[in-house]
Amino acid sequence: MKSELITISLSQDRSLIASYSLAKTKSKRWIVFLTESGSDFRSADRKELESLVGKKVARYFNFLIVNKPGLSPGKINRNLFEQSFRRIRRIEDALVTMKTVIPTNHEIHLVGYSEGAYLTPQVARRDKRVKTISMIGGGTRGWLKEELSTATPREKKSYARTISNIYKNPNSLEKWNGFSYATWYSYRGDNTFQALRNIKLPTLAILGARDTVIDLRSTIVDMVLISENQPIHIHIFGDCGHYFSKHWRQVERVLGRFLKDNVL
Repeated sequence: MKSELITISLSQDRSLIASYSLAKTKSKRWIVFLTESGSDFRSADRKELESLVGKKVARYFNFLIVNKPGLSPGKINRNLFEQSFRRIRRIEDALVTMKTVIPTNHEIHLVGYSEGAYLTPQVARRDKRVKTISMIGGGTRGWLKEELSTATPREKKSYARTISNIYKNPNSLEKWNGFSYATWYSYRGDNTFQALRNIKLPTLAILGARDTVIDLRSTIVDMVLISENQPIHIHIFGDCGHYFSKHWRQVERVLGRFLKDNVL
């Protein structure tokens, strides 16, 4: 089945285009995908879901992708995209989209990649229909801390200066390492870590051992610490960076097995 598009009205006269598809047989289970920080429009067709969780598992789920405001097929509204690229807005936008698209008596299984992975625990805390969360290539700490932790010795002094400027100018649209100061500031806190500590849901963390985008060491330590009190499954792929370029087949198998074991 091809995906359907729906326009979701948001706060501050914004909107986004969500994409969804339904399972062939009626299902009350949904996989909701929260996207990375890029500006690619994602379509929630069945092939996309099968490549994410495997064909056998995909048939039991409806599928929803929460695209960012400003994105549509073949077109980008840069101002709207930037305006919406804030942590609290991404969380609110995801919650509004799920409330609009998914019936109240259905269950949700969140999957986030990169930026989306950071958001899944916070979204889960605010929608009781969420039953599992899966984090692919996401860390646990604030982005500014992670940038400083992963900087080379030569970069650290200049990074520290810029981070100080971000704290002084939290609403600035000046760019640094690809994002505006306002975006960096919105992701400054350890919100992912705090939210993970306060949910008791089956959680999957998929990481790349060569990921230099997130603070991998702190992420692993945090996940192991939290797993002492709640069900967190951690999978680390050896020869793998942040983008999982050669590892999406392995992601598919691990994620599919996790959903099969905890849901089906």
